[in-house]
Amino acid sequence: MHIHSVLWLVKSQKPAPIYRRRIGYIIRARRDRIGVSQERLAEFTERHRNYIGLVERGEQNVTIDSLVRIARALKCKVSDIIRDAGL
Repeated sequence: MHIHSVLWLVKSQKPAPIYRRRIGYIIRARRDRIGVSQERLAEFTERHRNYIGLVERGEQNVTIDSLVRIARALKCKVSDIIRDAGL
């Protein structure tokens, strides 16, 4: 088995931290509210669709750069996402 496959398996077995899941939930809720697909959000933010899915599930630790791009694409502020996530 390739080392990256092993590392992915180990990483995927840990539950995502609650704060990442909350942020992801808010991003998905806002995206759904404005009727934008993951693919379209990925295009707006110049990220891959899989990355957006990982963020929304809380499996990816989103960088501030990506969070700013996502917030802009969702026509909100980063602080709105953080506030709505209860953080």
